[in-house]
Amino acid sequence: MLKQNFLALAQRYPVAAAIKSPEDQELALASDVSLIFMLKGNAFSLADFVSRVHKCGKGIVVHVDLIGGIGKDRAGIQYLRQQGVDAIITSRSHLVAAGHAEGLTTIQRLLLLDHSALETGSKTIARAKPDLVEILPGVIFPDLAPQLRRLLPGPFIAGGFIRTRADVERSQAAGAIICSSSNSELWFAGRAP
Repeated sequence: MLKQNFLALAQRYPVAAAIKSPEDQELALASDVSLIFMLKGNAFSLADFVSRVHKCGKGIVVHVDLIGGIGKDRAGIQYLRQQGVDAIITSRSHLVAAGHAEGLTTIQRLLLLDHSALETGSKTIARAKPDLVEILPGVIFPDLAPQLRRLLPGPFIAGGFIRTRADVERSQAAGAIICSSSNSELWFAGRAP
């Protein structure tokens, strides 16, 4: 998937479903989200789920570092592309490069534990040049957005501890293009899951 196609999907609904179980998969497919972030699972069940996601008109993003059975190398990224995955998430710069080479949208995670993680991580990400940057924990994105925009070009995703609609609104007001959340209540626009 091209970056502009990913961004178009991100504009359709403010939250991406961050899924970790088969039950999450079913809820995400039935939800209002336009993007599904697969954070757990294995390579054996991937092809079927990717097909189901696409039939629903949604995009599928796979966290390469957390999915079992997928090599953390160029061949692993090629496999994901062959399965129809639209984008990858990783914290590893060499996988961002492999994702670019395979024509996938790339998202690099930046885990902000302290100020030094911000400086070191920003330099690493600036060299890797991912298409998007996911800031974790996402609830701190609004407070750090001005500094992040000075250090990195973005666009930014706020992920982690996004628990309420107010968290989503604050993050988007600060410039996040989308939030990722495992809270299934946020996957539905004003209706219960």
